[in-house]
Amino acid sequence: MNAPVPRLDLGPLAAAVEGFSPEPAAGEVDPTAVLADLIDLRGGVVLAERLALLDEVQETGDPSLAPQARRRLSEGVGEIERRLHDAFDNALKPRYRLPTAHRALLILQQSGALEARKGAPLRSAIRNLWAPINEFVELNLKRSRFALAELRAALGEDLRALGGDAARLERLDAALEAATKHEVERLFRRIPQACEASFDAALRRAVAALPAEATAADLAEGFSAWGWLPDEIERARGLVGGVVTRERRRLEALVEAACDAVARRGSGLR
Repeated sequence: MNAPVPRLDLGPLAAAVEGFSPEPAAGEVDPTAVLADLIDLRGGVVLAERLALLDEVQETGDPSLAPQARRRLSEGVGEIERRLHDAFDNALKPRYRLPTAHRALLILQQSGALEARKGAPLRSAIRNLWAPINEFVELNLKRSRFALAELRAALGEDLRALGGDAARLERLDAALEAATKHEVERLFRRIPQACEASFDAALRRAVAALPAEATAADLAEGFSAWGWLPDEIERARGLVGGVVTRERRRLEALVEAACDAVARRGSGLR
C-alpha cells in the first residue's frame, strides 16, 4: 500500500497572494505535485547530473562548523529582512520618487484621463504612475534575492565542510534548486505583475470617484498614510517579504537537517 502524500500548510508566498486573488487559495498543497510542476525537461537533466555527484561527498568533516552555519544564517537573513523593511517603511519618502497626489493629478490631466475616465488615456496615466513603483518593487525583489543567493552560497561552504550526510543534504538541496530554477524564475517575474494589477484596479476606483473639476486635494487622501497607495505598497511588501520568508524557511530547514546529521554521526546514530 502506498504511503499517503504529505501535505503542507499554506506558504508565505501563497498567503501573500491571497490578498490579490478573488479566488481563495487552498489551505494545503501537495509538495510532490508542486515540485514536479517546477522541474521541466531542462531541469530534469540538471537534476540527474547533480544527483550523480552525491556519492563524491567526503565522509569526514569538521562538526565544529555547525554553530557557525546557524549563526551565519540567523545574521544573514536578519540583515536582509532589516534592509527590506527599511525600504518599504520609507517607500513614500521623497528619495524613492514614488508618485504624489500632485504628480498624479498632473499625469491624469496631461493624459486626458480626467475627461475620459477610461480607455487609452487612463491606461497611459496608470502606466506612467506605476513605472516608479514598479522600479521600486523590482529593485527590492532583486536585491533581496541576490543577497539570499549570496547567503546560500556561503552556507553551502559551511555545510559541505561538515562532510557525510550533512554535505549530501547540501548537494541535494543545490540540485533541486538548480533543477527548478527556470520555472521558479518565471513565477517570481509575476510578482511585479500582480502588484501592477492591484495598483491598476485601485487607481481606476480613485479616478472614478473624483469630482468633475478635480484638484490635488481630491487625490490627497489616497496618497496619505491611510490611503489606498500605502495599502498597495503594503501588498507589495507582503509579496516581496514572502519571497524572503520562503527562502528563510528553506535555509533553516536545510541547516537544521545538516546539523542534526552531524549530531547523529557524533552520537554513532545513522
